[in-house]
Amino acid sequence: TAQIADAIETSLKPRGLAILVEAEHMCMSMRGVQKQGASTLTTQYRGMFRDAPEEQVRFFQMVKAGR
Repeated sequence: TAQIADAIETSLKPRGLAILVEAEHMCMSMRGVQKQGASTLTTQYRGMFRDAPEEQVRFFQMVKAGR
């Protein structure tokens, strides 16, 4: 997630950046406990999103509405 944020920030130089990545842990579903659908969420906030918790809340509301 941080690498994605770095790439976007370097290329586009936005005032703010909010990224949410949901990924499935293949090691959890393929071997070991074999729990299907074991996923994790990671976030990265930069610029105005890092400094403004209300913008983080707004971001999550928009993500949730799109699901």
